[in-house]
Amino acid sequence: MAEQNILAGDIQVLQQVMSDIREHNDKTALLERLNTSVSDIRKQIDVKNKAVQDEIDSRVKSSTDAICAGFDKSIAGDKEKLKGIQLERERAKLAGVKERIDAETASLRAENEDLLEQIEEAFIQENISKFFNSRVFLSLFQSRKIIDVLIYMVFMAVLYIVVPAVCFFIPGFLMEGLLIYYAVMVLVMTSIYRFIYEKKVMPHIETITAAHDTKDKISVNRAKIKKIKNSIKKDQNEEMYGLDVYDDRISSLNDEISAIEGEKKAALEEFERTVKLDIVKEVQGQSAERIKEMEAELRKKTEEQSKVDNLVKKQRIYISSNYEAYLGKEYVNAEKLQSLNLIMKSGAADTIGQAVAAYKNRH
Repeated sequence: MAEQNILAGDIQVLQQVMSDIREHNDKTALLERLNTSVSDIRKQIDVKNKAVQDEIDSRVKSSTDAICAGFDKSIAGDKEKLKGIQLERERAKLAGVKERIDAETASLRAENEDLLEQIEEAFIQENISKFFNSRVFLSLFQSRKIIDVLIYMVFMAVLYIVVPAVCFFIPGFLMEGLLIYYAVMVLVMTSIYRFIYEKKVMPHIETITAAHDTKDKISVNRAKIKKIKNSIKKDQNEEMYGLDVYDDRISSLNDEISAIEGEKKAALEEFERTVKLDIVKEVQGQSAERIKEMEAELRKKTEEQSKVDNLVKKQRIYISSNYEAYLGKEYVNAEKLQSLNLIMKSGAADTIGQAVAAYKNRH
């Protein structure tokens, strides 16, 4: 039948075609069911395997957490002790540094105290106000340092720039008032300068100048003290502070922590070699039989799927080459083939080709 023109075939040939199409449809439906079944079984196996692995992971984690808990608690305790000792050591070092600074700057600080006493005694003996030894006086009347000059410039800027600028924005303020202000300030400042110098400074100029010279020596000593402090703080040599007792305790605790960490590592390695394997065997054993059954079912379904798939492909090729090639694809389906069968049974056509022509005339 495969090599003949089916258009010339009788009703028996048509019924054979219908039988082949039904069989092909049945096998195609079976293949779809097998595809679904194989996919479902594979998913079930994956779910089961994942559940087994999750159980293994959970039990392994629980066991390793239990092993680590004791070691970690001991390590945490020792680290807390270590922090406390390190803090004590730092405090002891700071105290030692302070003592060293006090010792190495004692002579300079004593000298400064003596110099300050000399200034105070000289001012008391000559009944000179402490104002003439202040930073304000130095800045306004005997500027020697940059800071003095800056203070003087700020003071003058306030008097001759800031105050006039503020007055300038006052409603109704006249320029004549600004000129009067400058004139008054010049007279007042000149009078004050002359009064202070003539009445207060000049009679004691030597003492005031000597006090200022002494303050310069004090500043030099303070700079030396600061330099010594910085040098001591930067010094990496700690031998003179007696920190050996702390270092020994710190070293002992570090060794103890290292030993516990080593024991923890060994315990975890032993767990990996023995207990973990037992857990894996136990959990896998609980589901092994069920997984084997599903895998056997999968193999069976897969083999059947492969056979049916090959058969469907062959049927498809056969139908395409022997039926669709003559009838056209639109006639090779159960509904239209049944219509052709009814036409031939009614006696309206003797061949399949005549039945097709009759079907076309009716539609």
